[in-house]
Amino acid sequence: MNYFPDYDDNSRTSRVCSAFKKVCADPERADEIFLSLYAREPFYGGPEEGGWWGADVVLVASQRFISENDARAAKERTDILVAKLSKQADRQYSERCRDECDWLDARGLDSEFLPEVEGPTKYFVIVEARRGEHESVGDRYYS
Repeated sequence: MNYFPDYDDNSRTSRVCSAFKKVCADPERADEIFLSLYAREPFYGGPEEGGWWGADVVLVASQRFISENDARAAKERTDILVAKLSKQADRQYSERCRDECDWLDARGLDSEFLPEVEGPTKYFVIVEARRGEHESVGDRYYS
């Protein structure tokens, strides 16, 4: 995809573009696109109607790319690592629940003694035009 328009005048821009096109036969527009790592962080909202949960979506990290193709290629490689992070978060959540149950059992306490657990953090990556555009704060009906 040739980005440079054809210049009819003898301007400096025209000469620079012509020189660039001699070296780079198929130049592309330098886009600003981001590959962003997000965390979906669950929270316990309250005990009403049997309990309810929500989630915040938080930007963890972001990398700027000048082409969408480069960003998508990086996303493919990153997806594998992010899946491992999410699996690790699931395991840590399970271990925390087990440890809390063991702690309660050792003391003869009921499960209501401890606050409700919020759930494991889930990670995902997305290609986006603006850094952080997918961040969101979950509804807290009590706020």
